[in-house]
Amino acid sequence: MNPEHQPNVDDNQPVAYDVQGRPLYYKPETQSESKEKNFGKKEYAWSSELQAKHDESVKQYPEIKFSENEYVVIDIQRTIWGLALIWIAVIAIFVVILLFATIMVSIAESDPFTMFIIVTASGMVCLLGGAIGQYVFHRNFFIITNERAFMRIQNTPFSHHSQNIELEHVEDCSYSQNGLLQAILNFGTIRLSTVGDEQTYRFTFVTRPAEQFKIVNHVVQVVDEEGTVKYRL
Repeated sequence: MNPEHQPNVDDNQPVAYDVQGRPLYYKPETQSESKEKNFGKKEYAWSSELQAKHDESVKQYPEIKFSENEYVVIDIQRTIWGLALIWIAVIAIFVVILLFATIMVSIAESDPFTMFIIVTASGMVCLLGGAIGQYVFHRNFFIITNERAFMRIQNTPFSHHSQNIELEHVEDCSYSQNGLLQAILNFGTIRLSTVGDEQTYRFTFVTRPAEQFKIVNHVVQVVDEEGTVKYRL
């Protein structure tokens, strides 16, 4: 029957009877009841802007399998001082080798040409070590999407592991800055811990940790408060 031509029904008169002969009454759902029934349910339109964010995320992180409506909210940036410390260590090692070679030439009267070869070879090894350290440093990343946290930890050029967790399973998130150096250079560590198994996700050398943590914490809180409803910008 067409709803537009449906006759008015008297709420006080039964509209049918059950198998035991008891009357059944019609009671239309009021507007307030409808609002109460749907309270807390939110629907988000998947706009062209969000689709563009999803496509860009898929392109930028090909190693991650994104869900249909998933996109990167924040790619947590690391401080340049992490690289600086790598190269400072490399330079310090080379200086020690250079001093040792100088002492050997002046005291032990070693062949200067031989020591030159040793120093040159040591310098090349140090340079290679610094380049490898820089490569490994850049291969580490920690991103927060609108659905989960994804971390890649690169330990060596040939060794890495990945972790990911649904944001609704994150129990606690925090950041820390330890020591005078981190306070002066404004870098630190962001940490996420999960519910139940107490697994911890820790990302070091994060630049401006307070600012980036604020975004991460906001996304986690939104997902936590709205349950399975995913975060939308």
